Amino acid sequence: MTDISLLPGWAMAPTTMQSLRDALLERLPASRVGCHALPAIQLSSMEPDLTALAESLKPGVLVGWSLGGMLALQLQRRFPERFSAVVTIATNACFVARADWPTAMPSDTFKQFFADMRSEPEKTLKRFALLVTQGSAQRRSLGKLLEWDRADHQQRLNGLALLAVVDNRVPLSRSVAPMLHCLGANDALVPADAAGPLERLAEPGVARVVVHPEASHAIVLEQPLWLADQIAGFLETANV
Repeated sequence: MTDISLLPGWAMAPTTMQSLRDALLERLPASRVGCHALPAIQLSSMEPDLTALAESLKPGVLVGWSLGGMLALQLQRRFPERFSAVVTIATNACFVARADWPTAMPSDTFKQFFADMRSEPEKTLKRFALLVTQGSAQRRSLGKLLEWDRADHQQRLNGLALLAVVDNRVPLSRSVAPMLHCLGANDALVPADAAGPLERLAEPGVARVVVHPEASHAIVLEQPLWLADQIAGFLETANV
């Protein structure tokens, strides 16, 4: 029996992963699938915070959406004996663009979003919800399914800081654990053009990248059955 832990995106409640959980249980009935909240993680205490998160999850497979995917990669890097495989969903190696990783959110765009979140959090969260669903034909209905987490304002700012600084290119290039990266072609936050660079980072045969031709950043709500099929096929091939 495989344990699968689902980690949501920034500012998102674990219930946003419920549709994917249901689809995975239907596709993999012998597995145990749990939805987990992202804890408060600060840059100054990242190591103990990640250790506590790892200890709260059952050993097995990590599946993370956006920031949840970035943290899943960090967890697998630190605890390879605990987490046998990782699936990232709408997750980039670097969320914010760098000179040597341009296929990401422009730095100026992120800085403005961070400043807006600090000064006008409620208004900025509403704008973020629009960005999450942008590009989807189901945009209006998907927006109603988004649920915010219970984090306070400072915790959300800390989460944004993580998005800005976490660089997963080293764990992606050095990992021998099986990995699947699922992207959406219409994602307004994580460009689908990152697919090629993500695939080239890994050793041959370690990572697989798939792109849904119509999905937005809200792919976990928009395409849970497609994701479940991709994840199930990946786990079966990887013998996890």
